[in-house]
Amino acid sequence: MQKASSQDMDWMLQAMLRMYGRDEEAPADGTDEIRMFHGQGFCMELMEGFEETGEDMAGSVFLSGYRPEKLLICPGKHAGFTFQTLSTEEISENEHMENLREDLRRILMRSDRKNVFYEEGQVSGSLPVLWFDYKSFAADERVYNLMFLFQAGECLLLGTFFCVFRDYDRWKPEVLRVLKTVREESGYED
Repeated sequence: MQKASSQDMDWMLQAMLRMYGRDEEAPADGTDEIRMFHGQGFCMELMEGFEETGEDMAGSVFLSGYRPEKLLICPGKHAGFTFQTLSTEEISENEHMENLREDLRRILMRSDRKNVFYEEGQVSGSLPVLWFDYKSFAADERVYNLMFLFQAGECLLLGTFFCVFRDYDRWKPEVLRVLKTVREESGYED
């Protein structure tokens, strides 16, 4: 097994779990009130309580210089979302998002062969959102991850939802419901 580097998702999730602790109580359920979240050229409903972190908090969660553009954490700090704009120059015109999703899975599998992959799918709302989920391992805790891709205008976005594995059954249906609400938001200044 190779040691995780600062560019590996598992390394970042391990840092988050160390930062926020593993024994925090999860919410009674993942179905709090809904509010709108505005990203770069898109918006989506988001469960109440998830707040965007500032540069200081992002720096303490992601110890390397490689950090997502947006990081949102729930009040118990046991679950969160990340968003990153991908360069469309890196993706050839004939490469489809399905191929990119498969490439991401292969990269994650190579970075840690202990990762366990589950399902993949597409959520159809205003914008199609491709996703897959998997379990990763961080120190002595298992982490549930749901990675998703969508295109909003000229921006190709990569998002991740993460939580402690014991809470995935509460969060997964809610996250998939939220992904159905992703839509383009033209004219929004981030």
